[in-house]
Amino acid sequence: MKSRQSFTLSTLACSVMLMMHTGHSFAAQDRPQNIDIPAQNIDSALLELAEESQTQILFSSAITPAITTREISATLTVEEALNILLENTSLEYIKRSASTFVIREKNSVSQEVPQAKATNTSNGADATITATSGTQTKKADGEASVERIRVVGSNIRVNQDSGALPITTFSAEDFEDLGISSGADLLAELPQQGEVSFNSERVVGGVNDARGDVSSINLRGIGTGYSLTLLNGRRLVLHPGTQAEDLVPVTTVNSNALPVRGLKRVEVLRDGAAAIYGTDAIAGVINYVLKDKNTGGDLQLQYGKNDGTDKDTISLSGSGGWFFNNEQTHLTLSASLYEQDMLMASERDYAASSDTRNFPGLEPEFVGNTSLDGRTTSSPWAELSSDSLGTFHIQPDTFAGCEVALGNNICADGGSLDRELRFDSNSERSLSSEVSRVNLYALLTHNLTDEVELYGEALYYQAEADRLREQSGNLTAQRFTISSDAFYNPFGEDVTLRRYRPIDTGPRKINVEDYSYRFLTGLRGYFQDWDWDTALLYSKAHTLDSANRVNSTLFQQAVNSTDQSSAYDIFNGGSLDNPNIGDATGNPQDVIDSFMFNIERESETELALYDFKISRPDLFALPAGDVGMAVGIEYRYESFSDARSDALNGTDNFIDVVTGQESTLASTVLGSSPTPDSSGSRNVFSTYLEFAVPLLADLPGVQSLNMQLAARYERFSDVGDITKPKISLAWQVNDMVQLRAAYAEGFKAPGLPQTTAVDVSRSNTRSDPISGIRQGTLEIRNGSDDLKPETSTNTFTGIVFTPTANLTLTADWWHIKQKDVVGILSSQTQILYDALLRVDGSSNANVIRDDNNEILYVTNDYTNLLPREIKGIDYSIFYKLDTELGKFTFTANAANLKQFDQGLDTVTQRVVDAQAAGNEAVLFNGEAVGIPGAAGDLLTKNGRPEWRSNIGLKWQKDNWGAGVKYKYISELENIFLSYFDESDDLVYQKIDNWSTVDAYVNYSFTQQNSWLNKTKVTLGARNIGDKEPPFTSGTFGYESSVHSSSGRYLYMTLNKKF
Repeated sequence: MKSRQSFTLSTLACSVMLMMHTGHSFAAQDRPQNIDIPAQNIDSALLELAEESQTQILFSSAITPAITTREISATLTVEEALNILLENTSLEYIKRSASTFVIREKNSVSQEVPQAKATNTSNGADATITATSGTQTKKADGEASVERIRVVGSNIRVNQDSGALPITTFSAEDFEDLGISSGADLLAELPQQGEVSFNSERVVGGVNDARGDVSSINLRGIGTGYSLTLLNGRRLVLHPGTQAEDLVPVTTVNSNALPVRGLKRVEVLRDGAAAIYGTDAIAGVINYVLKDKNTGGDLQLQYGKNDGTDKDTISLSGSGGWFFNNEQTHLTLSASLYEQDMLMASERDYAASSDTRNFPGLEPEFVGNTSLDGRTTSSPWAELSSDSLGTFHIQPDTFAGCEVALGNNICADGGSLDRELRFDSNSERSLSSEVSRVNLYALLTHNLTDEVELYGEALYYQAEADRLREQSGNLTAQRFTISSDAFYNPFGEDVTLRRYRPIDTGPRKINVEDYSYRFLTGLRGYFQDWDWDTALLYSKAHTLDSANRVNSTLFQQAVNSTDQSSAYDIFNGGSLDNPNIGDATGNPQDVIDSFMFNIERESETELALYDFKISRPDLFALPAGDVGMAVGIEYRYESFSDARSDALNGTDNFIDVVTGQESTLASTVLGSSPTPDSSGSRNVFSTYLEFAVPLLADLPGVQSLNMQLAARYERFSDVGDITKPKISLAWQVNDMVQLRAAYAEGFKAPGLPQTTAVDVSRSNTRSDPISGIRQGTLEIRNGSDDLKPETSTNTFTGIVFTPTANLTLTADWWHIKQKDVVGILSSQTQILYDALLRVDGSSNANVIRDDNNEILYVTNDYTNLLPREIKGIDYSIFYKLDTELGKFTFTANAANLKQFDQGLDTVTQRVVDAQAAGNEAVLFNGEAVGIPGAAGDLLTKNGRPEWRSNIGLKWQKDNWGAGVKYKYISELENIFLSYFDESDDLVYQKIDNWSTVDAYVNYSFTQQNSWLNKTKVTLGARNIGDKEPPFTSGTFGYESSVHSSSGRYLYMTLNKKF
């Protein structure tokens, strides 16, 4: 008998199956339960029945006829449902155990019940059938009658935890109903997702940030890069862009690069798994499973609008699957197009201005706090200095203190720029990007023989993102001389430009083009009782970031020009009517064009991988059952490169055209410090071994007790080697109660951007108590070959309680300890430490100052810092109810973060202690200064709320469906805004809790012989109450890594199946 090989379970799901003894179920399978299976291909119907009933249904695809089953919607036992699915076919089922059924042909020769052996390891999802005697029978042609069987059931219920390990699964239907069309929106549905520092709404970064169509993954909130992301069970290439988290550059898999429409499901393992999957799997694993072996197709059109704004979203997608070549070959294709309009900061009240000192509803203690004034001292009102005037600035003559009248209602006043002349950057900023995105996916499988299948994947992603930001002002290192004979110089002497922002050039137009692709080919099959799988993968991701910028050298030439036709007037001020916004005294466009140019940053990452893995479920037998084993090897190559325009990478440094002095700390791009090109690569060899050991079975109080043992060895070409183990236990007490526990050791290799960094320059706004200036401060960072892998331990214990077939409750306690976390001291810490030392007559050698005690730059190196410890509890409830009014499904998921402690280094500890004591040396304008990542207890700080949860209710009756979901995020503390109370205790601003409600309703047309047949219409709203994000002192007035500025989002989805 010929059989079509079928490998449908993902690696992640199968690794969970390895934990399970297949002879037991978590709920009695002989009692009726709600079965809802639409009419479909019989293979798919059996799969869905197995998933709904938590059973294993074993069959050979070669014997399943190409027919469509009728719909089932009733309260039935599994056997009753099987009778309906198999009616009018040549098939029958044999009940192998309470939770295992074997499908066979009615006229099979042997009438013995076969013994099913499921290959439920991490390497496949297949099984073999042998005679009960254990010997293989022979067919007439001499071939063994052992056939490939597809295990279509797993103990993972959709959106519910009921397996030996804590796993949450999202289905394709969930994505469609909730109007989800991007990876970022998808992961936002997971309460365990922490702050997302890679996002289109984050504080607008410079050219050194990842600012295109990218969204990061951060399980448990322990940081980007600590969660491993897989596609169909194998690694994904990292996005080329980096983002600073706790001041360290981190990289992420771009969740937007994955086709949401082509997804079958997303599996989230909320447990450490480095011993199984390797580096990065510390907080957990996310496995994206794409559609395969489906038949037919569908088209979907979705339109969405952010209410009250000009931001619209539209997506068009489709997928299809076909068997051909006598059903020996199958092709799956999916494609999606996505368009999103830009949202300006001015369209949201809380983001419209950088000055929120008097924001409505602000706590009285913070009203007027200068930390809420985010306007910049670099403005079109120039700040200058000269021998005769000292430091002075340009201002309207209606302001007090005019010393030199300049005409046209402006004058020069002594001292630094007045606060009321600072520039309001948000007036020219976009809040989220305009995005165009394309996702394509193809999967081809072909049966070479009865035992071997050839398979291949192709994935392509392309996106273009556009956003706006105000033009940059000059850095401290880009101050230059304006000659006394410059055409517009009214002072008759050389003048030094200290701060200026050429607003009349128009905003920066930032364009980011991303693409990535992935090709994979492999073979999988079985030899006797062994399953094997091997594949070769190559993937590349590429980013091109470009923007229109001011050439600082050419700009100085224009300012110093003695010819009016080519001269730029830097002394004419800004807008008299609104001094904080715009420039009403703009220069001629041809003069502006003379110093504008485009700059680029091109980044690329690569991943090449080869693996080979084998497994069998019955290596040998113990009294409680068979011992399963999996073993494999993996070799991968990873590379990273980051190249910039010569104007940015240090090739072309800024040279003062008057003095001829070159500054190695300043590029020729106004407002940007130089960052050298960088590149690096590494080779990694891995091997792993995994056992599934049934310890006890069928005893009083022990229905089953199973153990998983795993270990993985990885050798890195640049940071050494490491070996880590894992052990987990699953104790099925009875049909209602399961206890589970695990201990895992993990590791994370330093990222290539962390090890290869050389003289990386960054400019961040910092407060200096010595000079009394708050401004962009240059920081020079370096990586190190001495960085070693971070290590961790991850423990969890949990309980799964299933009192009835349709109700499951879970609780999981988890605890992560990390050592040698890669970090860097904040430049703000270095500055405050310098201020503290200067009180005693010394100084911090890492803070470099000029003769006026103003900071030139701060030096810093990446290093392995002190440990941190994180604890939490996950809860879930799943309940289904079938009534005359329809079928109801209730879900509740919550993540409770209980502890997040970061060890402090001695320098930061001294600064924190001085702040707590109210030491004036570390105060700025009499107020405490927030230190990024400084506090030892980070619970509720820096985007780490104690609670994240969602509660959902779905209803289905006949052709109608509806759902509602409530989402909640508890309050946070803003360490960048604080005051000392009457007891001299430091009090941080409280960022309020935030809750939103999503809702949808849909209708499915079933008119036969009508074009509307198999058409589904969904109307929905996310954040139906249009709740604004809670206010904080961030650039846009809210915490963009945790909350959203989208407001009420209305959408309509049309889905047509063929």
